[in-house]
Amino acid sequence: MADWGTISSLATGAGTLVLAVATFAAVRSSNRSARIAELALQEQRRPLLAGSRLSIDPEQKIMFVDQHWVHVSGGYAAVENVDGVIYLVMSLRNVGSGIAVCNRSARSARSPGSR
Repeated sequence: MADWGTISSLATGAGTLVLAVATFAAVRSSNRSARIAELALQEQRRPLLAGSRLSIDPEQKIMFVDQHWVHVSGGYAAVENVDGVIYLVMSLRNVGSGIAVCNRSARSARSPGSR
């Protein structure tokens, strides 16, 4: 017959194993929940730019890197050609909940039909 010391050691080992499995399952579940929560938070912070409204949105004053200022009213765009430099401005508004930043845009001229 087994002595009580061996039985208690085996019972302690089995209990520790059960706790380890339960801890592993809980951590996996919480990681999955955290991933889902993070994705939901990112969806809420997504910016969405739309054209501004005519006669409702105020006039904007935009400064370019070379200290040139262009004024544009709500719902409009402005194009200025100063000394061969073309300044293009559009009045936009952010209808999403995130921070929207228009950094720059680069375009190149191509002849029709070329790719």
